[in-house]
Amino acid sequence: MAQNASKPLKTREKKEFRFPPGYGDNRIVLLVRDPWWLFSYWEIRKDREEEIVRKIEKAGETPAKSILRVYDVTAVNFNGRNARSFFDIELKGLATNWYVNVNMPDSSWVVDIGIVSNKGNFYLLARSNAVKTPRFGMSDQLDAEWMTPEEDFWKMFGLSGGMGIGKGSLEVREMFKRRLEEQVTSGGISSGASFYRRPAERKFWLVVNCELIVFGATEPDAKLTVQGKPIKLRQDGTFSLRFALPDGKQVIPVEATSNDGIDRRRITPIVTRKTE
Repeated sequence: MAQNASKPLKTREKKEFRFPPGYGDNRIVLLVRDPWWLFSYWEIRKDREEEIVRKIEKAGETPAKSILRVYDVTAVNFNGRNARSFFDIELKGLATNWYVNVNMPDSSWVVDIGIVSNKGNFYLLARSNAVKTPRFGMSDQLDAEWMTPEEDFWKMFGLSGGMGIGKGSLEVREMFKRRLEEQVTSGGISSGASFYRRPAERKFWLVVNCELIVFGATEPDAKLTVQGKPIKLRQDGTFSLRFALPDGKQVIPVEATSNDGIDRRRITPIVTRKTE
């Protein structure tokens, strides 16, 4: 009995993928790069451009140049005419994106792309979304979770199970000190609030973090605030607080007021951290 010969399998022709030159949109998008720079990209349909050119010519004018108009809209409900200020960037060639130097951290921005006529009138092609540049430097606000009474910290740390449940504050501190010494000796690193494990994929590594402890004492019945936040004193009038310490300057005003409100004392530690 004759057997049928097997047919060769057909292979698909592999086609190289290429991004299309455009998506048929008529829009401009604005992104934040850092506190000083923005990045914008756009696509303008040919029919939209021709429509605006006809509008310019109908007004008895001629197209002169294409521009990006950059608006400062900080604290403004922008309607196209009420910006705090603006400046223009003339576009050259067939540009479809641009880096914009605004040089103003913590500010809001909108960008228009359009055509300026020979009479200086601006005709809009598309308007971008609004963005806000981040502030430069450390925030002047300290969230509550970054300021923890040290006594509460050690209680939570002791109850966490890592150093023994139900241990007293002093005992926990001693255990923690021994654990810290062990970690440093063996090559591990402890920040006092978290432990870092060596990444398995690398043989050499380094992690450094910093915390700040502020402590002091006043009359046991006084009222105390740290950075404007009320702090509960211990029975002997002492207090201690742990702060996260990021790079930058920390201003920590400590103010005590006597129970009768007559006397007041204020001390302000200023701490600067710089990591290199």
